[in-house]
Order: sequence, then C-alpha cells, then structure tokens
Amino acid sequence: MIVDLKLCNRTTFLSSFKTTKDIIDNFFSWPNPVTFENYERLMADGISDYFLNSTIITVSSVLAVMLLIPAAAYSIARNMSRRKAFNIMYSLLILGIFVPFQVIMIPITVMMNRLGLANMWGLILLYLTYAVPQTLFLYVGYIKLSVPDSLDEAAEIDGADKFTTYRKVVFPMLKPMHATTLIINALWFWNDFMLPLLILNKDAKLWTLPLFQYNYTGQYFNDYGPSFASYIVGIITITIVYLIFQKHIISGMSNGAVK
Repeated sequence: MIVDLKLCNRTTFLSSFKTTKDIIDNFFSWPNPVTFENYERLMADGISDYFLNSTIITVSSVLAVMLLIPAAAYSIARNMSRRKAFNIMYSLLILGIFVPFQVIMIPITVMMNRLGLANMWGLILLYLTYAVPQTLFLYVGYIKLSVPDSLDEAAEIDGADKFTTYRKVVFPMLKPMHATTLIINALWFWNDFMLPLLILNKDAKLWTLPLFQYNYTGQYFNDYGPSFASYIVGIITITIVYLIFQKHIISGMSNGAVK
C-alpha cells in the first residue's frame, strides 16, 4: 500500500484544529467545528519551553558545525596531496559514516553520564561529533572540485595569510555547501529522538520537542487533538528553514559528493 504523504500532512494539520470526537468520527474531513483549544492546551502545558530547548540545541549545533568543519575540510583538502598524514586523518574521520549508531549508543550514554555531560551542552557536543564524517566528506569534495588552488596562490601574492585567505576568499565560495549541510544537519538535530532520549530524558526540564511529543502523546493517548497540534508545532519551524535553503541543496550535494 502506497502512503500519500500529502494526505498525511493535510490530515495532521486539519486534525490539530478538531476536537477528539470530530477526529474519531470524521478523520479525513474538514474540522467541524474549528477549534484552537488544542493549541491553547499546548501552551498551557509548557510547549514553549521545549520549543526553546530544541531551538538552542539546533542553532548551537549548526553554528558549531558551520564554524569548525569547513575550516578542517579546507586544511585537509589543501594538504592531502602533499602530506600523507592528512590522508590518514581524513580516512579515519570519515570512517564514522560506516559505524551504526546502535553499536555505540550504550557506551556513549555511559561515558556522557560519567563525564557529567548528560545535558544540553553535552548533546550539542555529540551532534558536532556525529556530524563530522558526512559533513567533512561533502566539504572536502566540494573544495577539491570547486575551489581551485590558484585562488590561494593569488591571495598569497596579495599578502594574505592562510586564515585571511580562508575567511575572505574560500569560506564565501562555499555558500552552496553551507546551505546543504545546514539543511541536512538542522533537519537531523531538530527531529532527532534517540540521542535526546538517551542524554536528556532524566530531567523533564531539558526535553527537546520530540521528547515532549513522545511523552505528551502517552499522556493524552485517548485525546488526539493536542498530540496532532504538537506535531504541527514541530513541523512548521523546520519546514520554513528548509524552504529558505532548499534551492541550494541539489547543487551542493552533487558537487560535494563528486571529486
């Protein structure tokens, strides 16, 4: 059976404005009557706090990824052909792509608890770590393909040092890849359930939006309206971000994955 995603999204949106009785009686119909009670209940139950937690974690993680990984990729891409150590470093870093999360989730959880990092900042550090393999792979490929060494040489002739060359010449030229990695990682950070469940679930004040939705659905198992409303709150923000940057994704992915 083929699932119509547009129908699912439409039904979720419409159900967020229905009473539970209306959802049960007329699941695929328009709300009758239209009610905002589900959203009012969400606000009363503190969804804004969990929305803020997700925003802080997502924005901080994306900023860390965008500031650190492109710089590392630039250094590796420019030195791979000159120094064997950079090839080895690159190979070791991208090996993380092939490691299933299920293999390391228990050791990671134990380690983060022992280090006292079972909190939002520990989660941000984990997101940065797990983003390295794929993001580094894309940036290195893009730099090697689309940012020629001659630009570095021209900047050096003009008196620019390596950092100035990266900041003023190379980094602005990576705009398509910035948009691509931003979308890929932001979608993951915002919607991720497993890592927050392992790291943050002990303290309800630290819950992200997916954790809140999971526990909220359990709390209102027989009251579907608030649950559908919570899904819409989670979907709409990241959808807006995606629509802003999506036009850069195809070019960035195709260029970054081909050497």
